[in-house]
Amino acid sequence: MSVLSPRRRRDVGGRLARRRELLVSVGLALALLVVLGLATPGGFEPRRILTILGQNAQLGVAAVGQTVVLLSGGLDLSVGPVMNLASVVSGTAMNGSNGGIAEGIALAIAAGALVGFVNGLLITRAKLPPLLATLAVGTVVQGGYYVYTQGQPKGGVAPGLKAAADGHVLGSIVPWSLVLWVGVWALVAFALYRTTWGRRFYAAGANQRAARLAGVAVSRYVVGAYVLCGACAALAGVALTAYTGSPSVTGADAYTLQTISAAVIGGVAFSGGVGRLGGTFAGVAVLVFLSTILETLNVASAAQYIVQGVVLVAMMLVNRRLAGQGRRG
Repeated sequence: MSVLSPRRRRDVGGRLARRRELLVSVGLALALLVVLGLATPGGFEPRRILTILGQNAQLGVAAVGQTVVLLSGGLDLSVGPVMNLASVVSGTAMNGSNGGIAEGIALAIAAGALVGFVNGLLITRAKLPPLLATLAVGTVVQGGYYVYTQGQPKGGVAPGLKAAADGHVLGSIVPWSLVLWVGVWALVAFALYRTTWGRRFYAAGANQRAARLAGVAVSRYVVGAYVLCGACAALAGVALTAYTGSPSVTGADAYTLQTISAAVIGGVAFSGGVGRLGGTFAGVAVLVFLSTILETLNVASAAQYIVQGVVLVAMMLVNRRLAGQGRRG
């Protein structure tokens, strides 16, 4: 039986310390999954669990972008408005025709990326605080689509896109929407953890001054983070529109705070450079399973908000304590 050297033990301990928050969020998600399974008949059926996750895939996609922004040391409060903008843009472009699907998706993503680019420029060039800059831009976007639609979105969802949103693969078990979420997550995770860009991005988010001294173009990485967040939010808006079956100017209003909550529950720090996309994936699962459990038990909406708030505060306190232990270790 081999014995680990002191250096090896320190390396293993360091990796575990860095992933404590991830382990906690995954553990909570699994615990809630068990409760969900016990609370309803057939609750452990894989198809049902995957369907629940698939129905909330738009939150998962948007949370990927929000996580990247948080890792850069920022915050994006325009996620909800961008999702609504994407709903309006894609619905108008498709106008209920399958021939307009590609155009609608492309225009929506381009609009979201443009909003993210503006956010990034205001933060890096104008030196505005991320909270104020993204709140202002989100408000402008919101006013813009209200003026354009007069509160009544034009166009409609293409039947083919609606069918894809409701469809499944692998023997009608895995929803296409879940495939989209996992695909976006995997692509961004690969960029963050398997490329030079990702290593420099984490360095820029953890300590911008040190990164600049090391020759990292911090501003480019920050702007890139907001562009990616805007594109993810737009794609999530299209997915939400396809799922609901009609464009909306209010359907994504709650998603901004939900994406932040998912990332924070997953152990992503507001200070930047700390956290992993896997934690956000688990954080989304926590929110989804918790909401489903409360609805299954017929808990009043007001009480649901209280429970969700308590869970969020508890996870922040736990992650803060784990982060403190990691620094002392």
